[in-house]
Amino acid sequence: MKAWNIVCKSVYALCAVWGVVILVLAVHYGWRALMADTFIIPSDSMSPTLLPGDKVRVDKTIFGARLYTSLDFTDGRMESVRTRGRRGLRYNDIVVFNYPVNDKGRIGFKMNYVYVKRVVALPGDTISFVHSRPVNSRYKGVLGLPEAQRRLEETPDSLIPWYAMRNILVEWDVLGYTIKNIPPVYVPRRGDILRMDDWRKVEIYRRTIEWETGRRLTWDREHGQCLSDGRPMPYYHFQKNYYFVCGDMAYGSKDSRYWGFVPEEYIVGVVDRVVESHHPATGRERKERRGLKLTVDE
Repeated sequence: MKAWNIVCKSVYALCAVWGVVILVLAVHYGWRALMADTFIIPSDSMSPTLLPGDKVRVDKTIFGARLYTSLDFTDGRMESVRTRGRRGLRYNDIVVFNYPVNDKGRIGFKMNYVYVKRVVALPGDTISFVHSRPVNSRYKGVLGLPEAQRRLEETPDSLIPWYAMRNILVEWDVLGYTIKNIPPVYVPRRGDILRMDDWRKVEIYRRTIEWETGRRLTWDREHGQCLSDGRPMPYYHFQKNYYFVCGDMAYGSKDSRYWGFVPEEYIVGVVDRVVESHHPATGRERKERRGLKLTVDE
C-alpha cells in the first residue's frame, strides 16, 4: 500500500508539472496569437523612425488578431479569420504584414516572411505621388516623412538605378511611371466596382483580380477590352480590401510603389512601440529608444 501511495503521488506530481508547462505554453502562445508579438527590424527602409536592431511590439488588439483556419499554405494559399479590433487602420499607422508577392510574381502567402511599412492609403482611397510626395484623395494631412521625400525629389534621376526609378507598381517598366511621379491609383475596397477600360488598369490590378478569381487577366489590344480567361470583363467587383504602404526612407524602401497593394488578410498588426534596441553591428544597447511610442493617438 505504501508503495502504491508513492507511485500515485509521483504520477500526480508529474501530471501537475506537465499541467503547469502546458498552461504556461498556452498563455505564451495565446498571448502572441491574440494580443501582441515582437519583431526585430532587419533593414533601414523605415529609417529614421525604425532602425535596424529595433525590437518592436506589434499590437494585435488594435486591428484584430488574425487566426488561421487552415495550415495548408500550398501554392501560397492562406485562410484565416480576424477577431474584432479596437479600431480600423489609420493613415500613418505602422503595420507588420506578410510580403504579398510570391516567387511566381503573384499574390501568395509566405509564413514568417514579413515587412513593416507605413499606411498611406486605405481601401477606397486614390493615391498618387507628386514630386516624390504621397497625395491621398481623402486625407489632407502629412503622410510619411517629408524630409526623406524632399531628399528623393532632389536626387538627380541619373543617380537612381533605372529599375528603382521605373519598375513601378508591377515590378517591370511597362507603365512609364517613375518613383517620383505616379498618377492617381485607386486602392481596391470590398464591394466597389471598377471599369476595366484601359490596359494600364489590367497591369495595375492583375495580381489582385487574379488572386481573387483564380483566372488569368489579359488585355485584348485588337478589340480594346479586358479579358478574364479569354472572356470579356468590362467591369470588376472587388471582393476584398487592400492597403497601400510605404517605407519612411523614400529612396531606399521596397514597398507598394513597386509591387502594389497589401491584402487585408496579410496584415499581422500595428506596431505600437519599440521594446528595446541593439545596434546590429556592435550589439550596443540603444537605451534612448526603449519604450518609444509609435502608434497614432487613439
